Amino acid sequence: MKKDLAIIAGLVLVIVFFIIFGRGFSTGQFITPSATGSAETQKKESTQVTVKDLMIKAKIADEPKEQQTGLADYSSLGLDEGMIFVFDQSKRHTFWMKDMDFAIDIVWIDDQKKIVDIAPNVPPEPGRDDKELSKYKPRADAKYVLEINAGVSSLHNLQVGDQASFEL
Repeated sequence: MKKDLAIIAGLVLVIVFFIIFGRGFSTGQFITPSATGSAETQKKESTQVTVKDLMIKAKIADEPKEQQTGLADYSSLGLDEGMIFVFDQSKRHTFWMKDMDFAIDIVWIDDQKKIVDIAPNVPPEPGRDDKELSKYKPRADAKYVLEINAGVSSLHNLQVGDQASFEL
């Protein structure tokens, strides 16, 4: 009887331990890489982009279909959320507000992860034909483009030349 109580008490302690401290554990941590493939083949869905005191959890758009849709499927963003577009080549990537429901700041970033241009408070243009939509193009080549809520770049005093930090 005492042995059974000791086993039950031990199990309760283990369960309590995992409830309190187990939030960072998942079964995925215990699967070997050979069973799931290498980390290089797994696509990263989001990354944290940091510029000065701004920290944004950005969804990664590195496929043409994701880049074409952008934030058009979103009705809003949290203040700490955004989307980072990753292109194969650095060039003057042009953006528009097709099917957008809210204003954004567009931040172009070069291959050295420095801001090369900012289009602040870009408004949505509902009801306009594709030919009538305003087009936003940076002053210099960029490999990455960060879209965030309108006003966030001003709020955090982002400027051309500021260094961004993120991992893909």
